[in-house]
Amino acid sequence: MSSIWSAIDISGTGTSVDQTWLDTIGSNVANMNDAVTPGKPVYQAQYVVAGERVVPGPAGSPEIAEGVQVNAIDLGPAAGETIHDPSNPLANSRGDVTYPVVNLGTEMTDLAQAQMSYQANAEVMSHAKSAYTSILNIKA
Repeated sequence: MSSIWSAIDISGTGTSVDQTWLDTIGSNVANMNDAVTPGKPVYQAQYVVAGERVVPGPAGSPEIAEGVQVNAIDLGPAAGETIHDPSNPLANSRGDVTYPVVNLGTEMTDLAQAQMSYQANAEVMSHAKSAYTSILNIKA
């Protein structure tokens, strides 16, 4: 990606990863209190695994970095966390229910980081657009 649009393209990959990150955080927080009867499937927290986005270089050249991408979405524990809560209508005969393993403090910290990253990438795109517009407005 060696065009004059590289700054916008690269920061665009960052906003795409950041949006996925924000979506998974929202899903984790929305489902953190979803109790199930033990033995039933429980929501598994989602965690974005991001990495460098590379493309093959010209023949005989190394790969070229073109931003970032989502490499995978890792899942939290499938077993969940069993809590004794006999008043819960989903409790089994022993009074246990299972909740997803989601730490709200960690999710809020990740949310702040993802928002800052998204804003930084959006700001890069905005500055690049202004610079490109200025270049196009130069009168010879």
